[in-house]
Amino acid sequence: MWPTRWPPNAFKPGITFELIGAVVATGLLVFLLGIFAFRLLHHNLPTSVSAKPSLDTALFIQLVMELLIVILLLIYLPRASGFSLRELGVTWPGANAIAYGILGAMMMIFVVDASGAIIDSLTHATHPQDVLKAFEAARRPVTIIFFAVFAIIIAPIAEELVFRVFLFNLGLRYAGFWIGAASSSIIFGIAHGGIFVALPLALGGIVLCGVYYSSRNSISSMISHALFNAVTVFGVLASTHGTHA
Repeated sequence: MWPTRWPPNAFKPGITFELIGAVVATGLLVFLLGIFAFRLLHHNLPTSVSAKPSLDTALFIQLVMELLIVILLLIYLPRASGFSLRELGVTWPGANAIAYGILGAMMMIFVVDASGAIIDSLTHATHPQDVLKAFEAARRPVTIIFFAVFAIIIAPIAEELVFRVFLFNLGLRYAGFWIGAASSSIIFGIAHGGIFVALPLALGGIVLCGVYYSSRNSISSMISHALFNAVTVFGVLASTHGTHA
């Protein structure tokens, strides 16, 4: 099984907490600077303009944050894990890895949608992600395209590096597959919203861990993640924006 023979210095507490601290600090810094810049700009806008950050603004802040975190992970992960990026599966996929990615997307769609439907049925309410609610209200074509590109390309790359290549491997190093998959997937779910959103996405995260672990390629789980997001985005476009055409 892969990987089982971790180097003795893999994910030592010092370098691991240093990496976690760098990721958290980068996220907070970019978020605060983004809000500050928006507020500063808003002082020069007409009073009729809403002071609430737009979806464009939120996506831009998220884009900068995730790109910086990706850079941090690509620099830190070889030092923290004791493996090269290639050994961690950050490498171009072959046919088998692509097949794993496609199969994983189908499994993730089924698991997330089925568990979400059960939760909605039990609670007698729907629980979409907040960001999808904002996307449903978007009207500008530029915003819609920006959101789609971000959700289908940028987010899967950044989130797979964070939740699978880093956090899942960290759990795998010390506690094995299921603890690593469960812990990283719970954090993955919580990062996307409240408990009703987090539970289905946590199950989807376990599927992504399985894809990454079985294929030995992080691009496989990125493909699964991207295809899942694509189905979600185009589903919203078809059901909401299509009705306004």
